[in-house]
Amino acid sequence: MTIEFNCPHCDKSLKTSDDRAGRDAKCPGCGELISVPVPTEGAILDAEEVLTGFDSGETDSESEAPDVRKPCPACGEAIVAAAIRCRFCGEVFSSSRGGRGRNGIRREMRPFPPGEVISDAWRIYSERMGLSILAFVVLFVLSIVSNIVFGVSIGISQEQYDQGNTSGAIIGFCVTAVLGVLAIAFFSYLQAGYLTLQIKIVREEDTSLGDLFSGGRFTFRMFLNSVLFGLMCALGYCACIIPGLLLALMFFFYGHVLVDDDLPGIQSLSRAKQLSDGNWGSLILIFNVGMACAFAGLLACYIGMIFTIPFVSILWAVAYDRMTCQTQIDDVEPA
Repeated sequence: MTIEFNCPHCDKSLKTSDDRAGRDAKCPGCGELISVPVPTEGAILDAEEVLTGFDSGETDSESEAPDVRKPCPACGEAIVAAAIRCRFCGEVFSSSRGGRGRNGIRREMRPFPPGEVISDAWRIYSERMGLSILAFVVLFVLSIVSNIVFGVSIGISQEQYDQGNTSGAIIGFCVTAVLGVLAIAFFSYLQAGYLTLQIKIVREEDTSLGDLFSGGRFTFRMFLNSVLFGLMCALGYCACIIPGLLLALMFFFYGHVLVDDDLPGIQSLSRAKQLSDGNWGSLILIFNVGMACAFAGLLACYIGMIFTIPFVSILWAVAYDRMTCQTQIDDVEPA
């Protein structure tokens, strides 16, 4: 059984195994000492229940949680007064804790250890290999089908033009343009769903292949951010290969941020850059590991990519999860 609760200091969502109930540990979000609550059957304890059950020694039915909540200035939901991040909308507030200010936001820099990310990614991938591979295969097949339809349309239009059928060629090229836009939109839709599925797998939440088709509301924003991301990387590669790689790593997690925090417009790009700050060494190492895995899949007559690409995707999702300080409490050294 899993115990889920919120940190009474920063309102961070935490979870751990039931064998840690009653033990003390440090919150991975704020570093404060907290006690793992002993939940009632089927209940998920909130921050006030943690404070009540362990600070006063009373049970939930014998005491009343203190009123320590405030409305989030961004979404209006009730959150713990000391919270540095809203658990509903993801808004980050100013804090006196460590970190570097950026646009009024202070964030504690907690570089993640790449070795743990790689080992955790392999463990998670081993446990959910079937779903990870199946989701990748479905994504790949659907992408290929959409590209084939687009290619056939181009071929028909070109054939009409070569035969001197000008009106037919014009109609064909117009249809091809529409199909091209639809193909890009469809891929953005699948990309959003695929990232949603990966994040849920990494956080060990209930997930299924159906999550691959849950990216509808992110489609336009995913497309917009993807275009800007591609343009920035292309300019970097034109200048020199190294700046292009650095730009790719700097904004790489825009898709993860979009489906996780549901940010408007192109804010996912700026938030992705904030996450990459202070993690360059770890990101470069993980990038090299991912490239080595992909190359190994290529050497296995391309068939190996069915196994290596899903692992690399999980690897990046675990890295994102660590950078957002969403690690499980049992990853933290007990006090």
